[in-house]
Amino acid sequence: MAETAANRICKVLAVNQENEQLMEDYEKLASDLLEWIRRTIPWLENRVPENTMHAMQQKLEDFRDYRRLHKPPKVQEKCQLEINFNTLQTKLRLSNRPAFMPSEGRMVSDINNAWGCLEQVEKGYEEWLLNEIRRLERLDHLAEKFRQKASIHEAWTDGDEKEEPYPKVTWEWLGLV
Repeated sequence: MAETAANRICKVLAVNQENEQLMEDYEKLASDLLEWIRRTIPWLENRVPENTMHAMQQKLEDFRDYRRLHKPPKVQEKCQLEINFNTLQTKLRLSNRPAFMPSEGRMVSDINNAWGCLEQVEKGYEEWLLNEIRRLERLDHLAEKFRQKASIHEAWTDGDEKEEPYPKVTWEWLGLV
C-alpha cells in the first residue's frame, strides 16, 4: 500500500510539474509574442514617404519580406500559444485543479486584441505604400512629360526645330475636310 501511495504521489507530482511547465511556457511565449507585436507596430506606423521610387519600392520589398519571412513564425507561435492554453486548461480540469489564469495582459483575448491591432496597422501600411508608389509614378510621368515639352521648346527657341512646337491648325487637322 505504501508503494501504491508513493506511485500515486509521484504521478500527481509529475502532472503538477508538467502543468507548471506548460504555464511557464505559455507565459514566456505570450510575453515574447506581445513584445514582438509592440516592436513591430511602430515600424508599420512609420509612414514617412521617400523621395524616390527606388526607396519606396525598397520599403515595399521590406514589407513583403516581413509578411513572407518574419510574420509566419509568429503566426505559428500564436497558434502554439492557444494550443498550450487549451491543453493546460483541459489537463487542469481533468485533475480537478483550478483553471489557469495568465498574468495581467497575457490572456488569449489580450493577445488576439494585440494581433488584431497589428493586422489593422499592417493593412494601413500596405495601402499607404501602394498609394505612395502610385503617387510617385504619377509624378515621374508628369516630370517626363514636362521634360519632353521643355526639350521641344528648347529646340524651337534654338532654331533646331524639325517642326513647330505646336501643329499648324489646318482644316484637315481640325477634321473638317
